[in-house]
Formats: sequence, C-alpha cells, structure tokens
Amino acid sequence: MSKFAIAFVVPAKNSPSIRHRLVEGETKEAALRRFFDEELKEFYSEDDQGFFYFKEDFFDDRVQSGSIIEV
Repeated sequence: MSKFAIAFVVPAKNSPSIRHRLVEGETKEAALRRFFDEELKEFYSEDDQGFFYFKEDFFDDRVQSGSIIEV
C-alpha cells in the first residue's frame, strides 16, 4: 500500500490552521478520502457532497489549499 503526505489549510472561521499527516491508501483518491474522513468532517458535510467540496478546495489553483505527495 502506498503512503502519501497530505497537508491542507483548514477553512476555520477564526484563524486558518494546517492539518498534515501521512496516510496510507491504494490510490491518491483513497488516501484523500481517508484524510477527509479522519481529519476534516467537522468542516464539511459528512457525505459524498462534502468530500466533493473538500476536493474542490484541495485542488483549487487560485488558493492552493492542499498538497499531496506520494512518499
């Protein structure tokens, strides 16, 4: 199973913070889903739509909220 280093700027109301950790997954998509499920559900809805919005934020070229690197 592959390992991915994932970092994401959390969309907190008061002050932004960064969540970062190593996640194992078969694919980048699987690793992102696990990261979302374990770290970010409080900021998005806990369903496929929430995951969709998270990925939009993660890969947004204008804001660059997320980073994923296979290690």
